[in-house]
Amino acid sequence: MLFSEVAARATAFLGLTAPVPRQFAFEPDSVAYEDPDTGLKFSSYTSARGISWRVAIPEDIPEGDKIFDTVLQVEAPIDVGWAGFAWGGHMTYNPLTIVWPNGNDVVLSSRIAYGYYSPPEYPNAEYRIVKTGTHVNATHFQITAVCTGCSRWGDEDIGFTELDPEYDSTLAFAYGDYPVDTPEDPSSTFGIHDSLGHPVFSLGTQAKNADFASKIEQL
Repeated sequence: MLFSEVAARATAFLGLTAPVPRQFAFEPDSVAYEDPDTGLKFSSYTSARGISWRVAIPEDIPEGDKIFDTVLQVEAPIDVGWAGFAWGGHMTYNPLTIVWPNGNDVVLSSRIAYGYYSPPEYPNAEYRIVKTGTHVNATHFQITAVCTGCSRWGDEDIGFTELDPEYDSTLAFAYGDYPVDTPEDPSSTFGIHDSLGHPVFSLGTQAKNADFASKIEQL
């Protein structure tokens, strides 16, 4: 691995910057994936635990602030306690999407961490769960959700950070094998992660969808 790639991943892990774009000819960790349930194209990464995190974005991105809706799909083995996704590539000060199974349902919780402890709820990222891409069976659970507020975060005091839709970006995941404390409650507390990672997603080449707004409206 080249020094520049090591530095980018180390910086993201420490939370010193948010998502680190790579504009070089390195291979991303993600692969292109077309979901048979929703018809959306995703940039998808699967961990060694068998959990897949997938991101879909619009093909046409607004100029300027680059505020746009995103879609996150998580597919995990049924014995995973919870799975989390960090839109900024590290645990703190960026939107976190936490999901877990609850019987025949899947619960999604919007969180943000201000330190290395159980993250509180985060009201600035709003989600709409897509029933077409959400289900539970004997071996896996899957959830698909549209997020408004996951492409840009921050405030006037600390500044704003944007998800870069054009280049490869280092994002982050974590998961825990133990169930959350109150599975039916989106505000439930849960234990520390058993593993985490910082894969590079190729959003610009794998995740873009033409007619994105009309497609997700129909789901």
